[in-house]
Amino acid sequence: MPTLNKIREITLRVLQDYPEVAARYQAGDPTIVAPLASMQHFVAELSRDVSISELEPFTKSREATILADAANKGILPIATACQHTIEVINNGKNTVSLLSGRMIEDGYGRAWRLLQTANVAAGQMVEVLAEQSEIREINYQPVLSEPFHNYTLPLSTDLALVSLSVKDQDDNDYKFVTRWMNTLADERAITINTNSLRELILGFGDSNRFGQTLKNNTILTIQLLESYGYFDPSSLREASLQDVRNGFEQKLVVRFKEGALVRLGADPLSIDELRLLSSYPTYDENAVFLGNHDFLVRKTFMARTFFVSVWNEAVNEIYYGGNYRSINKMFVSFVAKNDNEKAALGQEISHYVEKVDNFYLNNTVLIEPQERAFSIRIDATIAAVHDAETVKEQIKTLLLGYYGKGKIAASYFLSNGFNSKEITRLLEKNIAAFQDRTSDFKLFVEDTEKNPIKPNQWLFMTEASISTNIKVLKTSIGESKWSVI
Repeated sequence: MPTLNKIREITLRVLQDYPEVAARYQAGDPTIVAPLASMQHFVAELSRDVSISELEPFTKSREATILADAANKGILPIATACQHTIEVINNGKNTVSLLSGRMIEDGYGRAWRLLQTANVAAGQMVEVLAEQSEIREINYQPVLSEPFHNYTLPLSTDLALVSLSVKDQDDNDYKFVTRWMNTLADERAITINTNSLRELILGFGDSNRFGQTLKNNTILTIQLLESYGYFDPSSLREASLQDVRNGFEQKLVVRFKEGALVRLGADPLSIDELRLLSSYPTYDENAVFLGNHDFLVRKTFMARTFFVSVWNEAVNEIYYGGNYRSINKMFVSFVAKNDNEKAALGQEISHYVEKVDNFYLNNTVLIEPQERAFSIRIDATIAAVHDAETVKEQIKTLLLGYYGKGKIAASYFLSNGFNSKEITRLLEKNIAAFQDRTSDFKLFVEDTEKNPIKPNQWLFMTEASISTNIKVLKTSIGESKWSVI
């Protein structure tokens, strides 16, 4: 792709056909130089992006391309709200009722909503379920009536979106559709898209084709449910009502029940998680036609699991043998980040698979995951200036940081194990002892042909599974210990 200097040369050649403009350009006339310079820089930046996109057709590396790819695949920045059991103690002499939806605050000022009504008799304690989320309403009226109207949601800075609902002034609900396909004309439907800035955009339809044209006399009420996402629940202790409405409520003691976390909160997918999802060659959520069950489940539940794997009966027969009980079944294996919500999360995943493909209604099978350490050996020679033991520790720390237990690279089914090419590049880039012309190393991984990795096996590296054999190059007397760079 042309560089900025090359683009400037091309500009000068083209201006030879316009002598008067060329003279003003050479003299530095700002009315000529300013627009041409801005266009030159724009083309140079575009050329750089095109060059990088040619180098990363599958695995995205730049944050901008990762976010753009996520936007194309419709991966929305949605968080999961934390849920915890709350204890409400009444030290007064009268029964107090806290209705569902009442707000409380934890010790860090985070707002929680009661999901159940608590009727607390005098001297009694009641347990209720609470969720760390806040409800906010936005009223919006478009200025013009236009087909395919878009509205960018003003999101909170510190909070992330969990869910939303849209109604008009007549209390008519707008249903959400992934694509406009199969949407009727004049049907109240809405799409949610995102862009590389992670903004959420509501898209309305066209009454003559599909969806409904948003008219300028329509007043929309958009109700947002927002949350802080992930935080350490071990620090939750005392809480308090956000507003005390009478003297009876002053006698209440509100606290988080110890060890009663129901659902761990989760942030919107990070750049590293989006990088993994961007490697899936899919741009549609239709699992029925494209068989994207693994992608869909991972996109929805990746933030709440350390490992998740989805496979059908054909794959199951390869690794576990044929069985009539496996016919028309979808298999799921996962490791929840919060052990307490394992059963509930399993039901959520099963219902989600059935939702995207009703062929598997009551045909989703949960398989218990198995932990499996991945064996790897590195034989290396390094220059005498480096310490062998230090290099060994650097190698183990690096590999565990990328392929250790709970890391993103170990969060999905790896039929052939970890990619040796990626490991080699990782070592060359991050281990200083391997960056000169003197050093050398060889990589040996376990034979997955003899011992296949099964879909329910959670593969990761451990300190014990990484072995290193580092030798320091010997130098003759008087020879420099520094290697040739």
